[in-house]
Amino acid sequence: MFWTPLHVQTLIPQFVVYIVLAFVLSRLLKDKDFETQMLPLKICTALLLLLEIAKQVMGIVTGYSTYWIPLHFCSLFLYFHPLACFYKGKHRDKFILIAGVVSTCLFLFMAVYPNIIYSDAAISSMWDFVTGKGGSFFELHTVLFHGIGLFTFFLFIFQGLAKFSTKRDILLVVVTYGLYCLIVGPFAQLIDTNFNNFVHSNAPFLENIRLSIIESTGAFLGQTIYVLAISIGTILVPLIAYFVLRLLTGLFNKKRD
Repeated sequence: MFWTPLHVQTLIPQFVVYIVLAFVLSRLLKDKDFETQMLPLKICTALLLLLEIAKQVMGIVTGYSTYWIPLHFCSLFLYFHPLACFYKGKHRDKFILIAGVVSTCLFLFMAVYPNIIYSDAAISSMWDFVTGKGGSFFELHTVLFHGIGLFTFFLFIFQGLAKFSTKRDILLVVVTYGLYCLIVGPFAQLIDTNFNNFVHSNAPFLENIRLSIIESTGAFLGQTIYVLAISIGTILVPLIAYFVLRLLTGLFNKKRD
């Protein structure tokens, strides 16, 4: 199931609030200097970093799992958003662009298949933790982290933070996510940790395909084919996200002008 009833109940209100808030902020800050316009993104980035630090500390205290190493697809928020916000060098536009693509990738998944990002069990566990009925801090982290990350997408759209140059951008996206796959894909196999679904798929229909390939070709070759297929998807999704980001930014900027 791509959406569960609990996802509908929690995500639809989030989308509405985020759209309204991002729109209001864009109007309030539209005549300010660029660093001031970046302030909402900087605040979101700081919150994401604080959440991650809290998760890592809690993991060390309670017993660390390799799954908490920040090498997941959405862990890219922790690298590119700080660079976009706080790096002031000549490559800043590139980092802002990639940060926008990272945010748009999350938006696409949350709009189409939120159940692969976090389950309704994670939502329930988060609420139990918040209300003191048990639950898990790590599920709270998961839901909050992706919620804040989702909001940054609307900031990019309504504030028009990213600057576009098609040839540069396509190469930048392919190289960035290609390097991610090259590093994380083999490492996930090495430590048997399911970063970015490189070890197995959280989507049942894709997992059935993986198992079928392994059954017909053997474990090593089958898993290699699967990892290569996931890598291709990991590059294609950000390319799609790039064009979505560019299209929506252009549409809103045209209406705003």
